Amino acid sequence: MFRTLIATSILLIGGNAIAAQTIVPQKSQINFAFKQMNTPVDGSFKNFTAKVNFDPAKPETAKAEIIVDLASIDVGGPDGNNEAKKKAWFDIANTPKATFTASSVKALGGGKFETKGKLTMKGLTRDVVGTMSAKAVGNDLLLEGSVPLLRLQYKIGDGVWSDTGTVADEVTVKYKLLLTGKAD
Repeated sequence: MFRTLIATSILLIGGNAIAAQTIVPQKSQINFAFKQMNTPVDGSFKNFTAKVNFDPAKPETAKAEIIVDLASIDVGGPDGNNEAKKKAWFDIANTPKATFTASSVKALGGGKFETKGKLTMKGLTRDVVGTMSAKAVGNDLLLEGSVPLLRLQYKIGDGVWSDTGTVADEVTVKYKLLLTGKAD
């Protein structure tokens, strides 16, 4: 049935600029987790683009925009994937993309950061706050983090699916982005 985002994962850092860093798609991912009938369910989005410019030494200069192709949802089977694309869920016929634009990143210490930004899905934009870690992997930079969401704030699982006893309102978007290149 429903296997949400992230939306969108979608999540990370700073404003809206062309990034000097390049995402390594085959080593990056956007996943999500929620409960359906109190059973944990995991899913992912296979297609997304990201413009990221992040220097852990200067998190306040971070910039990021992540665009997720909602039709690329994978919840483990064709029935669930097809259901998630319908109007009650992501309505991909009318709103095929989710976008995260970072507004700020704050160092928390120990390679951890708080991320804030705007997530837009189904024509609705909400502020989101998450956490991430950044660590060097050779000459590359690995960003891993999560953002908690409430699906009903985006009308994901509308109508009969708004019953949170069947599908929980809480969704956690998890991401792993491997960046190559130097930040501006």
